[in-house]
Amino acid sequence: MLNHATNHIQARCGTFEKHRDLIKIFQKSLKKELAELSNEILNSVWSNKIEQSNIESLGIKDGKQIIAEYLENREYRIAYEHLAYIITECQMELNVEQKNRMDRIADRMNL
Repeated sequence: MLNHATNHIQARCGTFEKHRDLIKIFQKSLKKELAELSNEILNSVWSNKIEQSNIESLGIKDGKQIIAEYLENREYRIAYEHLAYIITECQMELNVEQKNRMDRIADRMNL
């Protein structure tokens, strides 16, 4: 009986380990996808636009750094929301691919 219980616990722990590994893979890919998209959107054109405008918000001026810090701390939802905030506040026009990527990321995070 004890061997059966031990085997059951080991099997469940193994399943837990597999799920944890899948979560890590998912999080890494989500982190990478958010980082790549934010770098693509918040590029030199965006930087020039910010410098030429009257925007005083540090949340926008330091947007790339803030998003990178959220991603480093695995705050993916906040990173996404901050990117969306910058896009909205700066009235940025995304291309179709960027919009689709934003939508896919939102779907993955159930936003």
